[in-house]
Amino acid sequence: MTKENDKSDKFESMSFIALIHHISKNKLKYSIKNPNRIDMVHEGRYLIQIYKKENLSQDDLADMFCQSKGTIAKALRKLEDNGYVERKIDENNRRKYILKTTKDGEKLAILLIKDLEEWEKNVGIDRLDDDTKDQLRRIARKSEEILEE
Repeated sequence: MTKENDKSDKFESMSFIALIHHISKNKLKYSIKNPNRIDMVHEGRYLIQIYKKENLSQDDLADMFCQSKGTIAKALRKLEDNGYVERKIDENNRRKYILKTTKDGEKLAILLIKDLEEWEKNVGIDRLDDDTKDQLRRIARKSEEILEE
């Protein structure tokens, strides 16, 4: 049996959740190889969302990524210290901060998005049809709903 067959057998016997976890871990390993980028486990993911969505708050990020507010705060502090993100007090709620990318943050977010798109193309995620992507989103939503029951 060749190594290639070993890998094929390993993946064919993995559960769906194990496959998703394996893909996710390999994406993180791929991100780390990129020398002039930031930690994609936390900061990079957050930076991309802050870049893409207006009026995003720290609480929004915590909900979006199922992370604690402390984890989000720590990552945001790094992004702020590096000049990628700034916080502004929400005019409607003085206890809430709205997040915005700086010019440097925008440049980095664009690079990170390109990296992500390249990785997805290399592994074939870009070839998944819309029905498959919608089904995966439904599974993700249902997995959260079950926690709330």
